Amino acid sequence: MSDFRLAVVLWIAGLLLASCAEPSRPPNVVLISIDTLRADRLSSYGYPRETSPRIDRLATRGVLFEHAYSHSPKTAESHMSLLTGVVPEVHRVENWKVNGGMHVNDTQLSPDIPLLAEILQSAGYRTAAFTGGSNVHELLGFGRGFEVYDQRREDYEGTFEAAAAHVKGFVEQTPLTPFFLFVHSLVVHDPYLPPARFRDRFVRADYSGRIIGDRDALLAASGGRSDSLHEAFWERVDRSSDADHRRLSDLYDASIRYADELIGGLLDALEALGVAEDTIVVVLSDHGEEFAEHGSYLHNTLFNEVLRIPLIIAVPSSVISVAARGRRVDTLVRGIDVAPTLLDCVGLPIPRHMQGRSMRPLMESSSPAPNRTLLAQWHEVGATSLRAGHWKLIRMGRGGAALYDVASDPAERRDVAREHPNVRADLERRLNASLQAADARAQEFAAGSAQTPDEETRKALKALGYLEGGGN
Repeated sequence: MSDFRLAVVLWIAGLLLASCAEPSRPPNVVLISIDTLRADRLSSYGYPRETSPRIDRLATRGVLFEHAYSHSPKTAESHMSLLTGVVPEVHRVENWKVNGGMHVNDTQLSPDIPLLAEILQSAGYRTAAFTGGSNVHELLGFGRGFEVYDQRREDYEGTFEAAAAHVKGFVEQTPLTPFFLFVHSLVVHDPYLPPARFRDRFVRADYSGRIIGDRDALLAASGGRSDSLHEAFWERVDRSSDADHRRLSDLYDASIRYADELIGGLLDALEALGVAEDTIVVVLSDHGEEFAEHGSYLHNTLFNEVLRIPLIIAVPSSVISVAARGRRVDTLVRGIDVAPTLLDCVGLPIPRHMQGRSMRPLMESSSPAPNRTLLAQWHEVGATSLRAGHWKLIRMGRGGAALYDVASDPAERRDVAREHPNVRADLERRLNASLQAADARAQEFAAGSAQTPDEETRKALKALGYLEGGGN
């Protein structure tokens, strides 16, 4: 028996012994990921528009991390890091992509690397996931450890309603058993097509350009082909137009408000079931979105507008003191820190393979803590970055490296590599060492098998722009 499995067995035995004296159970866990959600577009992160009232309310009874970052601008890479606690260079799972221009394939997660769901399930948790599919697909390994893995893709309301209904079933069927629920939604992902009730609230009425922000109208414009929505949306965008830039931004904000309503509905369901106070709730994203800060849109860079993500964790008072509620943490934290934090909060041992560190000490104390080093990658194009303290190095394949002082230049506008050659050289060395160490760690695990998506998944990927020239 491995050290980790032995630790889990001992943990379960401890719970059984404790239950003889006083009934108790670990908290439930609800992990909500809103794909492509920027942190700085939420009201709780300082955005002037009221885009996120329900998320903001959750933050008042939880802990908000001001500087949380993803390890990749891509969905599969970043989500797999969230759920395994290891960086992309270790888990090696990437977005579906075109191979030779003819078919799509990728490699699933190594069978030797456990997912958070598998760890919780082995400790007695009921588990269920309701996702948007596509690059968070069960064929890539995301479905492991879940009793139910429901991939509803663009049925955003259906995703959250099914999740709430399933939790109700858990509570009614096994009320003394904790549950883990993972919800992933593409509601904010392009093409930005929020319902009219949100679109009308955020979009300027005097817009006269060609961008279509209504799903039915865009579907008609694309000849009824749902797999052409991404292409039909972006071909109407004039990237030189300020009005079109505002239109894109408005539609994105309206989509966030829609996502906020969906999250609020799930939180209301937890309250109605009487389990809200016994449940850890996490709201986060896999990566952000560009709005021409560095000349482009979507999420194809390693700049902060893409890597910075929202992260809010609300924890029962049985786990962390009520005094921690409403705390805002300034320390840099990473996607790989989420899984070990949740294990720590439910009292489970953190597996040795996880590279992340629990954020629980940061949640419980306002004392200063050393910043963590952030390694980010977009493996397909050879892009990597390293954040250490206030310095950030971005290396694009063989195209050289740029250095930014994110303390004085948080928007990363000024490359100071020539002014600080020693800093650049040191970060280059540390980046190489980090990649080498991650590669060595990856060699310890068996490789996952190659996978090919079905036709329905291909169409869903194409509608999101993933199968065109390397992916969105």
